[in-house]
Amino acid sequence: MAQHSGDAPPPDGVAWLELPGPMTVAAGLQCLGQWPGPGTARDFDQERWWFRCRFDHPVADGQGQSLCLGLDGLATLATVSLNGETVLQSQNMFRAHELHLQGESLRPVGNELLIRCDPLAPLLAQRRGRPRWRTPMVTQQQLRWVRTTLLGRTPGWSPNAPAIGPWRGVWCEAMQADSLTHLSWQAEVVEGEGCLSVALASHDPAALQGAQVRLARGEQSAQASLSLSNDGLWRATLRLPQPALWWPHTHGQPALYEVALLPSNLASPHLLGRVGFRGVSLDTQRAGFGLVVNGQPVFARGAVWTPPSALTLHAPAEEYLDLLRPLCEAGLNMLRVAGPMVYECPAFFEACDELGVMVWQDLMFANMDYPGDDAAFLAEVESEVRQHAQQWQGHPSLMVVCGNSEIEQQAAMWGAPRECWAPALFHEHLPRLLRQLLPHTPYWPSSAHGGALPFQPSVGTCSYYGVGAYKRPLDDSTLSRVRFATETLAFANIPGDDTLAALRDQAQGQVARVHSSVWKQGAPRDLGAGWDFDDVRDHYVEMLYGERADHLRAYDPARHLMLGRAAVAEVMATAFARWRAEGSVCQGGLVFTLRDLRPGAGWGVLDDAGRPKSAFHGLASAWQPRCLLLTDEGLNGVTLQLVNDPAEPVEGVVEVKLLREGAVVVAEGQAAVSVAGHSVTALPVQALLEGFLDVNWAYRFGPPTAHVLWATWRDAEGRLLSERLMFLPVPGPLQRQDLGLTATVEALADGRRRVSLCSQRAARGVHFEAEGWVADQEWFDLPPQTSRSVLLRPSTTKPRTLRGLVQAINGLTPTVMCA
Repeated sequence: MAQHSGDAPPPDGVAWLELPGPMTVAAGLQCLGQWPGPGTARDFDQERWWFRCRFDHPVADGQGQSLCLGLDGLATLATVSLNGETVLQSQNMFRAHELHLQGESLRPVGNELLIRCDPLAPLLAQRRGRPRWRTPMVTQQQLRWVRTTLLGRTPGWSPNAPAIGPWRGVWCEAMQADSLTHLSWQAEVVEGEGCLSVALASHDPAALQGAQVRLARGEQSAQASLSLSNDGLWRATLRLPQPALWWPHTHGQPALYEVALLPSNLASPHLLGRVGFRGVSLDTQRAGFGLVVNGQPVFARGAVWTPPSALTLHAPAEEYLDLLRPLCEAGLNMLRVAGPMVYECPAFFEACDELGVMVWQDLMFANMDYPGDDAAFLAEVESEVRQHAQQWQGHPSLMVVCGNSEIEQQAAMWGAPRECWAPALFHEHLPRLLRQLLPHTPYWPSSAHGGALPFQPSVGTCSYYGVGAYKRPLDDSTLSRVRFATETLAFANIPGDDTLAALRDQAQGQVARVHSSVWKQGAPRDLGAGWDFDDVRDHYVEMLYGERADHLRAYDPARHLMLGRAAVAEVMATAFARWRAEGSVCQGGLVFTLRDLRPGAGWGVLDDAGRPKSAFHGLASAWQPRCLLLTDEGLNGVTLQLVNDPAEPVEGVVEVKLLREGAVVVAEGQAAVSVAGHSVTALPVQALLEGFLDVNWAYRFGPPTAHVLWATWRDAEGRLLSERLMFLPVPGPLQRQDLGLTATVEALADGRRRVSLCSQRAARGVHFEAEGWVADQEWFDLPPQTSRSVLLRPSTTKPRTLRGLVQAINGLTPTVMCA
């Protein structure tokens, strides 16, 4: 890799930086230890960069053999030459290219591939028509003409690392006679029968003569012969009676079938991939929006996916399963690949298929006024979408393809005329194309769509930040009658101790306070706003705990961080409890975002290294497929919400206890319950108690009846399914007391530590402060006289002693851990 401004390749005097493989400029500089950091003022879009690969012929004695040169993604204005001859010019980072080369194109040794990536700045400076509305999150409005990601070009929330260079694979391989040049398929369920239509083409068409396609899962299988169709493709249709259906993991099993090509020459079967059978539709009755999978309404909860690295923009293919498994354990069942980001690779969809994670897929358009009436732009976009849609075929995890992120909302909020809110690109051209390519996957025009205004929460889909950026009270999540939030609940989520240590290193040993410049580099904000998302979080600290955030920040910064972490965990859990409650009109919410793009208090519920923050733990408590939730219903009291997403019904018992001072039982009751599969059962707490008790201190005829509500749900054998504490309203700020919290640490053979916790009084927001260690669960409430075991694992491969604290936000003193 080299930075050189000339049109010709860099001369001999220019130093080339050796890279281990294809990657962006930012990733390359980081790999070499030369990355200036996320806050650099360097304008990479003003520079021309060169990438060079020298290689020998991929096949020994392969002169004359046909080859395929693959370029899976070039960002963004790229010219490719091979042995001095230009072979490709690309202006779209979202398109992959496969160049078929004749054998004489390569020498036996000493081939040179050059990729020149030109600066975007001259293109953006060209005089073009003005957009009909502005997009404040980007500084350069003419990015709307360029097919590239907005990551790295949105200074309010992403690092200054624009994608430049070969951001995905570059490869060269020999073309065999049976090498496939086309593969497409469609899987559907018709009247209980699974139907798979397959279309193939190969380098040598005769290689598929007499071949068959097999569909198999366990002992269930189907097989069909390929036949040549008029369009030159070899086609087969396989039918399977009563196939096992693919379900999101929260509601059933994500069944998959292997598809294999059986050559006529009795060679080994060639695995084409895996498919799943599922039906999906959108329920838009009564102005709503909801996903219906296999005939069953599914409450979607999850997050807006962010690339695992803001510099590489993707992860190695083998890592996606490991990235997604903890999310499934937390109860997440949907990820949204959003318009400002990048399209994900096939390994992402394969992992989602296997683990039962639904995908909401935006096309890569966000907020701006794209020139859909420009013929050249439209042709480029159609080629892009056609390529990706063909890759998505057969992936049962794909639930929705959405035209864009917030374009209708941006146009409406900026005051553009109403006729501009629904561009033909997203309401005519692309839906027509996608109906051909993905006939069994619903299309939705924009992430915020419906209502008198596109962002109206009570109609269609919306970006809901009533609770969050707009500082509305917690019950606004119900009052606004949110139908489906494609993004929601954005806060400056404070990271754990390891990230704070990294910020301390950036600040040359100084503790990174919330007001410091190092901290603010990682705190998101809307450009031009007089506030940032630290302010939003602090607002809810004051609302929930009655303590002044500015005083805490100035005089007790440790407690300021503690309550900031606790607040977002409680706010997010409360919002989802309301949305999942019986009678709620909401059918889904996706938190913005999954992961931070740089170290700090970003929107992510995971930090930039993938470690969970307090928000993630709060969400996990409210996302479980089978869980007990509590909702404050005002004068109706508190209601138990028994959620049972799986198909199997549950017979069991619920029990409630009212506690004074977090330990003394003042009232209790229980009842047998039967909860059907795929359902929610609501039960008022008052129904389990004798006489009137002002449980949530709504009537306020006197002092509060109790301080804590403790509810449990057990199955018929007495096994605990779920439990929940609600710390009830009391006058004044958060009360702190001696909880009698103890911790016993056991060292395990695999290097982890098991910490057994017990508290004499109800402990609120129990968490750990142990740099170098990550807890599998924290920010939970611990009932009195009960125990809970938590596993802590080292955050690095370097062995270290566990030294830290465990404490609760309503405790007076922390408890020391050491092992």
